[in-house]
Amino acid sequence: MIRLCMMLLWFGIVGAVSAPSSHAMTLEEAMATALRQNPELQELRFEAESAEAQLDKARLPLIANPVLETSGSRREMDPEEEAGWVTNYGVRLSQEFEVAGQRSIRIEVAQKNLSRVGFEIADRERMLRHEVKEAYATALASKERISLAKEVLKLREDLLDLTRTKFRAGDVSALEVNLAEVEAVKARSELVAAEQSHRDAILSLQGVMGTGIDLLPSVEGELTPDVIAVPDRQTLRNALRKRPDIKAAALEVERSNRAVDLVRREAVPNPSLGAFYDRDELRSDVGMVLSISIPLFDRKQAERREARAKMEQARIKRAGLDLTIEREFDEAYTNLISSLRQLSLYKKEIVVKSLENLDLLNLAFKEGKIGFYDIRLAQRDAIDVRFAYLDALLRAEQAINNMERTTGGSLR
Repeated sequence: MIRLCMMLLWFGIVGAVSAPSSHAMTLEEAMATALRQNPELQELRFEAESAEAQLDKARLPLIANPVLETSGSRREMDPEEEAGWVTNYGVRLSQEFEVAGQRSIRIEVAQKNLSRVGFEIADRERMLRHEVKEAYATALASKERISLAKEVLKLREDLLDLTRTKFRAGDVSALEVNLAEVEAVKARSELVAAEQSHRDAILSLQGVMGTGIDLLPSVEGELTPDVIAVPDRQTLRNALRKRPDIKAAALEVERSNRAVDLVRREAVPNPSLGAFYDRDELRSDVGMVLSISIPLFDRKQAERREARAKMEQARIKRAGLDLTIEREFDEAYTNLISSLRQLSLYKKEIVVKSLENLDLLNLAFKEGKIGFYDIRLAQRDAIDVRFAYLDALLRAEQAINNMERTTGGSLR
């Protein structure tokens, strides 16, 4: 009895843990979760911490630590003078100084790097928001496709029942019954495919959000046929300059230019200034010492070459980004206009009533006013219109999201 109770308690705990929440996730919740848990975004935030640490190091008053040297020795005295041992010792303290203004440039380079990382984080957040919107819209469309597939299945099964009834009455042939059965089986298969597509869409949404493997129950809302007023082409193009990735690329060009200056100044030898105190059995010496390295072999040749290469790389990347954004904008604008024009061809009330009218056609078929092939063709046309309307809704939503992603702004 005790063992049975323990097993029931165990399965109850496991079921409570593994059972997914019945709460349907909203778009706002999905975006908040993605911004909080997305691995790529978390990685960039740690990169920002690294850039802040580099700035802290650049702000140090001196780049090198002071050097303390000590020396000591024991020497046996000349037996002719005096027997015994004497101890000699010395202390030296030196500090390296930068004399070519490296510190100010190093701080500027670190500040630009930190700002660049900040814009990269903002750009990744921008991209992530629209990735979530894209995945969420796909999940909504797949959910509505399930509802539509259920309506289609009901229509096909009703038609099959009517056809069988009329077959028993001798009003239709066995071929028409077989065709009705085929349509019903096809509708069941399409429902299963729609449910699988919805599960895949939910998993894709979870992947973008960066959540665990527990499947979300569903998403909340529906695709709405909002036909937005599209701003003129030049207004949208002007918004491209505000994109964070453009600002990040521009900062990287500036940072790499200053990095070249920094390497050039770091080639100037840094002098070391020090003081010493030496004592032996006869006297004590106090003095100053100045040392400087001679740039005979290492004159920062490799570092200069590397810095110039990175500078050219940043310039090419910036120019390539401008071309890519222009191409993306043209494609997004054309796709937006086309998808909205296609969506405007549909009237939601007419599309919804297209399936409702099929009930009247079923009644007419039952009463013998129309034939089997007439109602079968009417059903197919109405179903195709409903699915085409759903596809047009999804394409319009994706086109709006794509334009918002390209311009970095909002159209609604």
